[in-house]
Amino acid sequence: MLLAIEDLHLSVPSPGGTRQILRGVTLDVSEGETVGLVGESGSGKSTTARAALRLVPERASLSGAVSVCGHDLVAGDPAVVRKVRSELAAMIFQEPRAVLNPVRRIGDSATERLVRVHDVPKAEARRRVAELFDEVGLADTGRLLRAYPHQLSGGMLQRVVIAAALSTGPRLLLADEATSALDVTTQAEVLALLRRLQRERETGVLFITHDLQLAAAYCDRVYVMRDGAVVEHQKASTIFVNPADPYTKALAEAVPRLPEREQNTMEASA
Repeated sequence: MLLAIEDLHLSVPSPGGTRQILRGVTLDVSEGETVGLVGESGSGKSTTARAALRLVPERASLSGAVSVCGHDLVAGDPAVVRKVRSELAAMIFQEPRAVLNPVRRIGDSATERLVRVHDVPKAEARRRVAELFDEVGLADTGRLLRAYPHQLSGGMLQRVVIAAALSTGPRLLLADEATSALDVTTQAEVLALLRRLQRERETGVLFITHDLQLAAAYCDRVYVMRDGAVVEHQKASTIFVNPADPYTKALAEAVPRLPEREQNTMEASA
């Protein structure tokens, strides 16, 4: 099991007392599997992913069990946490422009983990990243390495972030709304890219999204979160058409549909 979270609780101090953020979250991701984590904003999806890598405030209280590739992240010492973050797992964030330093060249940002954490010579790191750029469909890699974030489109930046995340060969990817800021065409391209790379590398993916329909189409299994807790877990092939929890049913019913008369007209003209 690449990721195993069991009965995870997270609380943080607040002016009015302790605030419970996560309440007994349990989920897992196996090798080569894409698992969806779905819920509205504030449901705890992103916090779950961050907590899995111990990316939580220092004053936060974290309890339960989190295992990444067999390493305990809740009770583990700082060296174990660093190993997991630098070698075994990587996170793809929602907005690449918020991740990449606007005053640093793309090449410097994309090679940072290789150079600073893994002591890879800068020239070798740039060569590896250039190969990954080509692998994710970015052309003219020499120019891109010298470019600044504002000179690239959103789709290109997302591919840069994916390449940077893959640079250390992680076994687990945490994709936090990795395509929600992209247009539909670019989103489809990035999802196809992630799928191809996952199959080639046997990577496990926790795919975080607010879109139940997308999760049902793209993932193998889906967990649904509400108010910091998992309320449903099903195979992706059944969760959209046969939701068990009222909240999941509400998410499914919220998907826009064509009126029946308009849909029949379109089908007749097709």
